[in-house]
Amino acid sequence: MANKLKSVNKIQRLALFCIALRTAAPAGADDTLSHLKALSLQELSATTVSIASKNQQPISETPSAVFVISHEEIRRSGMQSIPELLRKVPGLEVARVDANQWAISSRGFNGINANKLLVMMDGRTVYDPLNSGVYWNEQDYPLEDIDRIEVIRGPGATLWGSNAVNGVINIVTRSAQESQGVLLSGGTSKEEPGLGTFRYGGHLSPDFNYRVYGKYNHREDFHFGNGEKANDSLDMGRAGFRSDWTPDARKNLIVQGDYFNGEMQQSLNSLDPVSPISPDSTKKYGGNLLLRWQQTLENDSRLQIRSYFDHAVRNQSRLDYRRSTFDLDLQHDFSWRAHNVTWGAGYRFNSDQLTQKQALLRFDPTQRDVHLFNVFAQDEWRFLADELRLIYGSKVEHNDFTGFEIQPSARLLWLPNRQHSVWGAVSRAVRVPARVDHDVNVLFNVGPGTTANVMGDDNFDSESAISYELGYRFFPSDAFNLDTTLFYSDYGRLSTTEPQTPLVNGDNITIPFLIANKANGEAYGWETALNWRVSERWRLQGSYSLFAIALHQRDGSLDSAATVAEGNSARNRFNLSSYFNLPYQLEFDAHWYYTDHLINQVPAYHRLDLRLGWQPNLHFELAVGAQNLLDNRHLEFSPYIDNAVISSEFERNYYLKATVRY
Repeated sequence: MANKLKSVNKIQRLALFCIALRTAAPAGADDTLSHLKALSLQELSATTVSIASKNQQPISETPSAVFVISHEEIRRSGMQSIPELLRKVPGLEVARVDANQWAISSRGFNGINANKLLVMMDGRTVYDPLNSGVYWNEQDYPLEDIDRIEVIRGPGATLWGSNAVNGVINIVTRSAQESQGVLLSGGTSKEEPGLGTFRYGGHLSPDFNYRVYGKYNHREDFHFGNGEKANDSLDMGRAGFRSDWTPDARKNLIVQGDYFNGEMQQSLNSLDPVSPISPDSTKKYGGNLLLRWQQTLENDSRLQIRSYFDHAVRNQSRLDYRRSTFDLDLQHDFSWRAHNVTWGAGYRFNSDQLTQKQALLRFDPTQRDVHLFNVFAQDEWRFLADELRLIYGSKVEHNDFTGFEIQPSARLLWLPNRQHSVWGAVSRAVRVPARVDHDVNVLFNVGPGTTANVMGDDNFDSESAISYELGYRFFPSDAFNLDTTLFYSDYGRLSTTEPQTPLVNGDNITIPFLIANKANGEAYGWETALNWRVSERWRLQGSYSLFAIALHQRDGSLDSAATVAEGNSARNRFNLSSYFNLPYQLEFDAHWYYTDHLINQVPAYHRLDLRLGWQPNLHFELAVGAQNLLDNRHLEFSPYIDNAVISSEFERNYYLKATVRY
């Protein structure tokens, strides 16, 4: 069934692709464009997702809290970066830290280095093993070549492994067949005075297609609340390619790679009362190469082998960081009677080297090689004429920090009819230690004669979570659907910084802090999303999230680090998007976002974005818009992040963008 759905999906995409490639628009081309715009958001988005089971399946048959941002929604969002696109996902916290950095997390624990959200690009993890986070400004892929963004809210560790504690994001790019011809896209805005993308797609034979691209953007400085410039600009260039070889209907080889080079500025907290702000510059470059082979075997089982190499260099005023990662993954899917089984194994090798430029920040050792091995298996057992399905499995990993980790899950899906879908799940996931947990040694000047010394601990253990979820989907018609989820998560061995006995040397006092696992906690909430095609010309999409978290020391006392983690998450979030097709091939889109206040000095805020687009044919598009119309500027995250980065304020923005395809 899954293979048939996948084939139908490919045929639908191929049909749309062939329409888009016509170099001369014959009579009726405008009617075809109008028909595409009249489709519902559900029809325009990917009808199947792969992130929940590592196999294509309809969203209605997915026993997870899944959300998909489609290619059409990306085009009409008015956004110019991947992090900004994620604002519309229920349960996902997106906050602008400064002009080039974001804090993004799922179901709590937000921060620049949000360590419980696993992020991938076409299955290649971009989760960094030094700080346990994602450098979002390096994931600046051309939005025109992104097919969809699949998001799991909640654990995904049984299939995707450690660090997929509260969510998984996979950014799926379009195939080379879907991006043929020339694309030129450029524009300007108050935030980004210069941005441009070039892409060319061609083929060497009917079964071998390719594309190459280049992209550049420059972001201006934001401002602090007092009006001063925040010194947080960004210059980034990026280039890459993708090739798809399909010798026959049962085989497919994908080879793709990217390279980036740029420089970003940021303002750091020096903790010096005389000069509290310390400007910092980071020069960064790196690249990756990914190969993926898929083959359908004679018994209709499927084999996939994926491997990638990733290299990155970041040179800062305090530290130079160089990292190389090699990953190899094998997956096999087969059916036996009422069972659909997915199993596989993988190996990842990560090597880094740190060059310390200041005595205040050290890592010991300065070079470390880390090996990760894993095996996993998951079975989908269908019974009662496919009305009831039990999905169970586990992943077993071995890492160099904590040894073996077991991450099982069990999910139950009930499909009484095509209008209703009910599911429940219980899962275990872990966040394995990073270099910063074990090896860091940093000094802070906290006052005259007083220094704080934060040190990693070789005995730091994995953070863990056991999560319970209950979901319901309602599809009364092709014009409306509702998706809602309740969840509760129980966390153990959470990271804390524990004060040790102060050291006195004359008039100087040093207060040591040891990174440890002294906190527990619990989080619960409700997430709901709806799609409604009001008419052929008008579509609405909205979501609401309610979230609460409580953290405490394992001995029952309150911890300051736990208080900070609680304060980084808003209790209520709401967004509403309206897509309206006007006469003369005009598009008017509005996006409204509301985020409740954060305890850490961030008031609640509303954001309203408007876009007017004109797409007279399939070859040309012009868009003008305004973002954050309700505020001149506002703060979205805590002013001081981990005593390091100082947040600036997100500003009102106006943009103009033109895209040509031929």
